[in-house]
Formats: sequence, structure tokens, C-alpha cells
Amino acid sequence: MQLKCGQCGQCGAPFRAADLHLDRGIAVCSACGGVQRLPGPTAAAALNDSAAPAPRKPQGDVPVPARFTVEDNGHELVLRQRWFHWALLFLLFFAIAWDSFLVGWYWMLTSGPFGGNDGMPGPFKLVFFVFPIAHVAVGVGLTYFVLAGLLNTTVIRVADGMLTVRHGPIPWRGDLDLPVDGIEQVFCQNKLHKGSDDNGHTTTSMQYEVHAVISGEKKKLLGGLHEADQALFVEQRLERFLNLEDRPVPGEMSAT
Repeated sequence: MQLKCGQCGQCGAPFRAADLHLDRGIAVCSACGGVQRLPGPTAAAALNDSAAPAPRKPQGDVPVPARFTVEDNGHELVLRQRWFHWALLFLLFFAIAWDSFLVGWYWMLTSGPFGGNDGMPGPFKLVFFVFPIAHVAVGVGLTYFVLAGLLNTTVIRVADGMLTVRHGPIPWRGDLDLPVDGIEQVFCQNKLHKGSDDNGHTTTSMQYEVHAVISGEKKKLLGGLHEADQALFVEQRLERFLNLEDRPVPGEMSAT
């Protein structure tokens, strides 16, 4: 059934019954993955003209998502997110195959059948050295990305008046230090990414981010999340620890 009183703010598709998560007060669009906060207790009743009014449950604690851990002793809050996911294993084997080909290529040019003084003439060898440079750059970037995904953990820590974000052990952009007394709000944001598959068909995917507003400026704390609950979990834990009231922020997961 389609929700007659609401549509997705991302793609305009009407909500279905399965899209509503009344216990958390959100709707997740099945068409594009967009997340919106439900506007009130009558959302479920709008699924059917004859449906009896159903009270909306208060938004409860979002369960700790997979690959997340939380430590809260009242004086320090530590949220950890492991980057590892099983899709990285495919990328790992692909990176090994890619890099092995390049190593073999340059071995042939230096020590293999085309190496030495009796091998390929100098000008031709230079061309074959330079030709795969772009492929080398792709191989280096892919290998770095896979290693970071396999080994890295993001740590969000609130202690001693500071909120810090660290990614490691493989260095990665996004480290952050914020004084907590300047944080006005924490909110989630969803972004629709469009691409194409091997057949040229348009594909869409949704990613989620967690931002802080400090002195009127938006700072991204965490990005690249593939599930809305991951972002909502981080937002909820930070707001609770910092004693922040959940208020609407422009650009956040919207309510219809």
C-alpha cells in the first residue's frame, strides 16, 4: 500500500508500508534509499483510509550497528567503527592480480627477455616504461584503499572537553579536533549517488554522513556510511553524551 500523506523528499516516490519504521520515527524510501523522519503519530494510519489511528512510539535507542562498538563511562565516550566488510576481499584479489601484472610487465623490461643491453632498443623501452604509468597510479590507489579498508578503524572520542575523530592505522583524510563547548547540534545527512552499471543502466546508491554544527559552521564527523541506522546511532550517542537537544538542521534527513 502507498502512504497517501507523504512522499520521499529525495525522489518523490510514495512511501509503502514496509518503508515505515515507526519505532525509530523514520521512513526509508525503497525506491532510492532516502531517509526521512516521520512527521507525527498519524503516519501509519494514512496507509489505509479505513485504518484505525495507531499511536507513534517514541523514538528509542538505535541498536549498536554491526562493526560498531561503544564505550561510555560517564566521563568519556568512545565510538569505534571497523571499516572491514566482505566486499573488500574481492577488491583484495583484484588488486593482487592488477599489481602482479604490472610487476611482471616491468620485470620483463628490466631483467626479463627485454632487459639488458641485448633487449629492446632504448627508445622503444622508454615508451613501454611510460605507457602503463596511469595503470600504476590506479594500482597504487586501489592497493592503498584496500589496505585501509582491511585494517582501519574510525574512533570518535569525547573527553577532556574535546571531540576528536581519528582514522588509522593507515593514514586517511578526515581527522578532526573540535571543542565540545562550541558544538551546537549533531545531525545526519543522506546523499544520493548516481552511476551506471556495465550495461549502461543508471544505478543509485545512498550514503549517510554525520555532521556537527560548531559556531554556525558544519563539520563532517563521519561519512561513507551505507545504513541509516549507523548514522542515527552516532548522532544519538553524541547528542546524549553532550546533552544536546535534537533540533531540526537545514540539510538533515528531512521530514515530510
